Amino acid sequence: MKKIFLFCLLLGIGSTSLFAEMIVDIKAQGIKRVSSDAIISISGLEIGSELTPESIQKAITQLYAGGLFENIAISADKTGNGVTVNISVKEWPIVLKVSFKGNKKFKSKKLIEICQLKEFNVASESAIFDAVVRIRQAYEKEGFYAVNITPDVKEENGRAKVKFTIKEGSKIKVKEVIIVGNYAFPDKKIRKLMKNRAKYWWPWSGKFNKTEFDEDPLRVVNFYQSSGYPHCQLVSADIVPVGNGEWANLRVEVSEGKPVYFGNVLFEGNEFLKTEELRTKLKFKKGMPYSKDRLSKTLEEIYGVYSDYGYLYLSVDPCETLDSINVRETVDVTFKIKEGIQARVHKIEIASNLSTHDNVIRRELTIFPGEIFSRKKLIVSQRKIFNLGFFKNVTVDTRQASDSGDIDLILNIEEKAAGQASAGASYYPKYGIVGNLSLSTPNLRGMGEYFSISYEKGTSIENITLGYQKPWLFDSPMSLGFNIYKSTTAMSSYNLHKIGGNTTLGFQVPRLDYTKASVSYTLENVGLAGETSNLTRWYLDQEGIRSMVGFGIVRDSRDNYLNPTTGSRNSCNVAFSGGIFGGDIKYHKEMFESVTYHRLFWRFVLGMRSKIGIASGYTPSENVPVYEKFILGGIGDWGLRGYKDWEIGPRLNGEIVGGNFASLFTIEAKLAFDENMYPLIFFDAGNTWPDFKSTNLQSLKKGVGVGFRIEIPMMGLIGFDMGYGIDAVPRDWEFHLQMGRTF
Repeated sequence: MKKIFLFCLLLGIGSTSLFAEMIVDIKAQGIKRVSSDAIISISGLEIGSELTPESIQKAITQLYAGGLFENIAISADKTGNGVTVNISVKEWPIVLKVSFKGNKKFKSKKLIEICQLKEFNVASESAIFDAVVRIRQAYEKEGFYAVNITPDVKEENGRAKVKFTIKEGSKIKVKEVIIVGNYAFPDKKIRKLMKNRAKYWWPWSGKFNKTEFDEDPLRVVNFYQSSGYPHCQLVSADIVPVGNGEWANLRVEVSEGKPVYFGNVLFEGNEFLKTEELRTKLKFKKGMPYSKDRLSKTLEEIYGVYSDYGYLYLSVDPCETLDSINVRETVDVTFKIKEGIQARVHKIEIASNLSTHDNVIRRELTIFPGEIFSRKKLIVSQRKIFNLGFFKNVTVDTRQASDSGDIDLILNIEEKAAGQASAGASYYPKYGIVGNLSLSTPNLRGMGEYFSISYEKGTSIENITLGYQKPWLFDSPMSLGFNIYKSTTAMSSYNLHKIGGNTTLGFQVPRLDYTKASVSYTLENVGLAGETSNLTRWYLDQEGIRSMVGFGIVRDSRDNYLNPTTGSRNSCNVAFSGGIFGGDIKYHKEMFESVTYHRLFWRFVLGMRSKIGIASGYTPSENVPVYEKFILGGIGDWGLRGYKDWEIGPRLNGEIVGGNFASLFTIEAKLAFDENMYPLIFFDAGNTWPDFKSTNLQSLKKGVGVGFRIEIPMMGLIGFDMGYGIDAVPRDWEFHLQMGRTF
């Protein structure tokens, strides 16, 4: 209508020969809310300029573009030595009220947010149309594909009441998914790629999602193109109503095209890395179905291995050549490599650390200024910093530092509340209700020092402990710590009393990533108490002064010590009590443990642990103290879920005294979320025997169950497990509550 009106207007002006006249005045008419100066300014017409068809057309276009006017008319009158231009407008009404009728799925308040048509907005045709589109899209997203929306605008004195009458119709459900044109893959395989599924049984309710259906055909095509059919195209994707419109069939038709396979692979331009090494990074082999995904993953591997040597400015161009001469189409790939220059680290900045000193973070680094950049070293550094336990997250940014290609590394630190202070009571399956007072901080003074003091009191336990550890001694990668303690613990048939202390010196093992070693010394007085009938001379001989030296080595490459998803932890610990070290209690003990974590798919992680313990006297006549023997069951370092605490082990006179050899195996599958909380299922198997010679793995006690882990601020990691003892007598479910990690 605008173009026809403009054509007639130009004829009227042209017939009076007013074009090419100078504009001497401009007037605006029909305005109510918009000022005349604003209309004249928007039109672009100016006094003193020449009136032309182009200027009139431009003025009308610009005035309509503002969305404020329903009608616009421009005329010109002869005035002296020029013309007077008259701009007549009719303004769109403004919205006085928006209402809805027939809406059940969405409340009116929500629909106002969705349609974005609010009070005092302009009630133009385009605004009303856009509001209808937004409402329809919201309904279609919820499966109401047959929704009908009718707007009604009542205008009075420049104000409009807008009412949307909505007929929601039935919510569409998918009756059948029809795949057409697929020959290489069965219908079942293609249907699994789609988010919209036919109604079958829970959880496939058949609910139709329009937004997902817009993506479903693309998922099918992407699958084909990643499975050796790069020429696959989408022919059509249709929604076919069935019956009364409550049901619909989804029909997707594809054109597969010819299958294509990988052919020969060549490398050009690589000088630093040999072709043989680059071939190990290939994610495909000659003769495999062609896949863009595999090609992309290969590129990632090539860029990754080069970045380990500082080649951050690497360029890799995979040139593909299609060979159609043979019976099968093949793609030969030539990776044309421009290695560029090696980047060095100019400087390393620490950002956002509010309380932790820079040197606490820097001393964990394995990459330093002046060195050639290494992605591998950066990942190791990032993991070591995160596993200090003081931070929620550690991210890395880079920036170019010079024209020579050197870079700066910026470590962004997000700290968390690492200290813990508590007073209250807790329930432990082993000890019942235990009252406690504790104060601990793993980052004392922001220097990474650990300090703790705690007191626990219950019917079967009483502990008081004071501990301190300095992670870097004399600015060297050695740690020094000590603990002073007094404890009383009720065991199955006696009470164990200890008073003493220990000190530990730890250090990084040179040239071995993630690896630490330690040496410790413990001096304590050990006493046993209980009913005379239970305390045999064999027990009493195990009292007195214990002077013990321990050695340990551990390699821990887990990506997150609270919620690991990759990496491993392998440790070996040996202890020698008595003998050349003096004291009354004489024995030696060795423990070996290996834990690995593997990502399966999505967020699922598989963890596996194996653990072996050996204890023995120095001579056949020397007995291992009963409190150092291995007893399995419940939770803890030698926990076996599904069984009661201290339930599994050799017995003497009906009492469990434990064994000198133990083995424990655990498999856990968990759903690892970003936060340190996750559900899991587990399988435990283990037992303990009087000695290694009597070991019988067929007598392993087995338990299965489910669990949940959550990190609670100021409390740490808490675990809840329900275990079922497969070999327990009687079989039953056992609840386990544990603090901290045991696996």
